[in-house]
Amino acid sequence: MAVTTWTLISLVLLSAWGWDGLGAFAKSWPRRLLLPVWLGLSVYGAWCDTRTSHSAGKREIRRHRQALRVVLPILFAWFIALPIADRRALGTVNREVVRWGGLLLFAASLLLRIESIRAQGKQFSMHVALQEGHKLATGGPYRWVRHPAYLSVIGMVLGISLVLGNVLLGLAITVINALWLNGRMRDEEMLMLEEFGGEFSRYQAKTKKLIPFVY
Repeated sequence: MAVTTWTLISLVLLSAWGWDGLGAFAKSWPRRLLLPVWLGLSVYGAWCDTRTSHSAGKREIRRHRQALRVVLPILFAWFIALPIADRRALGTVNREVVRWGGLLLFAASLLLRIESIRAQGKQFSMHVALQEGHKLATGGPYRWVRHPAYLSVIGMVLGISLVLGNVLLGLAITVINALWLNGRMRDEEMLMLEEFGGEFSRYQAKTKKLIPFVY
């Protein structure tokens, strides 16, 4: 499944760039390495059995499904626009240091997502929901922040934007992601507080919400 998903992502990205210009795409090492790094970490994630559940569990805040239907087309449009803009030098910053920084940010963020799902185990869901037998995860990346998986989404999106040289589009999609995810974080914490009470309150008191030591 991980390889299939990666293949579809690769086809979309390279098709948007243009199959007649793959030589130009590969002239930048960060661009050239983006898909291999993505594949390697995807295989690692599959090996770690980090599949995302679609279960609504025993309690779900369903309005976030509607929000997802709005956000996903925006992310798809962003992903299509990036290679088109990069090939045509439309609003891009053609500096390798920016692209390398983006690749490192993307790789670190994808690894963070994998480790976040590992820490949650089978109860990790793409929906804002409590699962049967839900346990409060405080290990792995959850030792430092309460929402590392959301931090990873923000980092991955910004990282890909920088690999393709588009700082402005990266910042714009980061703001959209932050606004979307803030609502999810608020409702998830409400569910956790209702489910775990004082245990979650104590966990809140000793961890940051999204960025270690900062916020």
